[in-house]
Amino acid sequence: MVLIYVLLALTAERLIDKPGYCHTDFYYGRYMGWIQTKKWLGSETQTWQLLLICLIPAFILWLFLSSVQIGLVHFGVTLFVLFVSIGCAELRASFKCYLSAAERHDLQACDMYTRELGLPSYDARTFGQHLIWLNYQRYAAPVIIFVVLGLPGVVAYSMLRIVNHYAQENNFGYQHVLSKIILIVDWLPIRITAFGFLIVGHFSRALPVWLGLLFDKHTKAKDVLAQVAIAAEDVPVAQEEPAQEAITLVRLAKRNIMFLLALIAVFTLTGFLR
Repeated sequence: MVLIYVLLALTAERLIDKPGYCHTDFYYGRYMGWIQTKKWLGSETQTWQLLLICLIPAFILWLFLSSVQIGLVHFGVTLFVLFVSIGCAELRASFKCYLSAAERHDLQACDMYTRELGLPSYDARTFGQHLIWLNYQRYAAPVIIFVVLGLPGVVAYSMLRIVNHYAQENNFGYQHVLSKIILIVDWLPIRITAFGFLIVGHFSRALPVWLGLLFDKHTKAKDVLAQVAIAAEDVPVAQEEPAQEAITLVRLAKRNIMFLLALIAVFTLTGFLR
């Protein structure tokens, strides 16, 4: 069933124009609003409280799925939560606008869409490398975490990412704690995603890079993906061909999602997954 859920969620995400209530911000935004009214999240919030805030929605979902024994309800809830958690239509639309601006050689518009997609001006990564990271957050990570930790794990991961973003916007003093937690949570999904890059790209060239970063505790998750992706693909120089560099890396990320689906299918056929 894991493979069926993922296939249906990815297909629906591509074919259906998500209404407002099918976006993560719709639910997590309201939850964060409720947390703010309770004044549970501030500069004096402890680590255990942060973890509790992130885990409450996942625990409620787990409790609901454990108490309801109707298969159709399980199927509907699982598919809906995956559909909400995977992908982002706004980011995909902004990327299309970026490509359109690049075709017109409108550099000012390209820069605007680059910032709209969340790449800070001080970031050393290229736009294509940033897109690799966005693809990981919105597609690869939810799929891998769903396979490993189930649906509550997907919700907990999304909440952790949103709480971290909220803490950064409000300049709270515990970003380093959240960064360490996210680094631990992302460790396995990042390595699996990077491994997919070398499978669907230049294996012999990317393998030494992947092995060198496999147990690296200091390199950021974003940089791990970027380094392996660059080694796995013939990437044009970003300064000379920014749009082509982004397109090339996005294609690599899409092939990697296909690899993850194939891997899930193999595990399903061999009995490791149900």
